[in-house]
Amino acid sequence: MPKDSSGEVEIEEMREADLDEVLGIEKRSFVAPWSKGLFRETLSFPLSFNLVIRKKVDNKVAGYANFYVIGDEVQVLNIAVAPESRKECYATRLLRYAIGALGGRGGKEFFLEVREGNSDAIRLYGKLGFMKVGRRKKYYRETNEDALVMCFKADDAPDR
Repeated sequence: MPKDSSGEVEIEEMREADLDEVLGIEKRSFVAPWSKGLFRETLSFPLSFNLVIRKKVDNKVAGYANFYVIGDEVQVLNIAVAPESRKECYATRLLRYAIGALGGRGGKEFFLEVREGNSDAIRLYGKLGFMKVGRRKKYYRETNEDALVMCFKADDAPDR
């Protein structure tokens, strides 16, 4: 996988060595964080595509994203940016990179679930062309919150 090394960050494939930093971001980002074991399973799963965005200045992971690719469908599993690095467009860069890379491999539809109360994430996904296509009632057990199901169709997208 080629790296995106534009500007002050680079996007590259997530490795086992990144997991401690990824887990630190995960725990600060989610009410019910993934375990290190789950990240390891995702890294070893043959249909997964896993990225980190790393700051060049100190080589620290600033964010990450995990995807499953099944045929022409891509499931966005997890995406997070360290709280101190938010508002720097790192999530946008990760998603754009993944859409380009996976679209080039035949990915046509990208799906995700997002907490209905996560207005920042919903705004980000909408800006990138994701549309609300459904709702999963009480999907997030820890908060009893609904999930919005969003879809991005690569063939229908204007230039992002």
